Amino acid sequence: MPHVFTSLRHATEKLLEAEYFLGRCMEVSGPYFQYELNAFLSASRNVTFVMQSSMSKVSGFSDWYAEKQAEMRTDAAMRFFLELRNVSQKQGPVSYVGGSTMKGGYTYRFVEDRLRLPPEVMGNDIRVSCAIHLVKLGTLLFDFFKDMPFDACPWRAFSEDGMKALDFEWSDVEAAVGLAPGWTNVDLPAEEKFKHLRKEIEPLDICAIERIASNDLRGDSGPLDFSHMGADGLIDRFAIHMADAGLRNNPRAAFLRSIGERINKIEGRR
Repeated sequence: MPHVFTSLRHATEKLLEAEYFLGRCMEVSGPYFQYELNAFLSASRNVTFVMQSSMSKVSGFSDWYAEKQAEMRTDAAMRFFLELRNVSQKQGPVSYVGGSTMKGGYTYRFVEDRLRLPPEVMGNDIRVSCAIHLVKLGTLLFDFFKDMPFDACPWRAFSEDGMKALDFEWSDVEAAVGLAPGWTNVDLPAEEKFKHLRKEIEPLDICAIERIASNDLRGDSGPLDFSHMGADGLIDRFAIHMADAGLRNNPRAAFLRSIGERINKIEGRR
């Protein structure tokens, strides 16, 4: 059977799409925040979907991914985000609360509703938790590239090392780039042929994958800055009370209780 070259390109596009929507979450408020958050959840969930589809026929991928899946299942925060996309797509809006901060801008917290909040998410601004999740997805793609570089990137596969690793023929190369059979049957060293053939292949943007995996996240205006998104006791308490069955449908009462607790805490320090 002819060899079919595979690529992480489409999974990488989903990773970059998720990064784009995370950047948008940093810039908007009100209902627009929910729109961008839903888009982030969808794009980030599709990273693994597209990766599995793209690599389904790669020898060894099934075992490789099974190990990664086992690791992801033990990561409560990753499991939470994978399930959260199903909530946003099939069950309704993601539950969260938000409010202005003393430093300016807004901060947001997930509210425990349909899904239990893992400890890694509680008390974190939603965008910080999303960023951590995005880095983990970038690391997943980068790990695959390091372990199976020729399956991840056809540009790298077009080499003598790639030919040896994937065991393909020149006819497979010709078919992949749309050349007539026998086109590569010329008196040139193999690497010289590949040098010319690589011009027909778009390299995988491994720099983008590695950048995200190393927690260098960017938006339209440059690097994303999460330094001002620290703890906010009032919003944290508000999120806790909004998860209370008795207050869930009464945000005003939940907020007033949060303010009362905040005042008591301040007065208790005096």
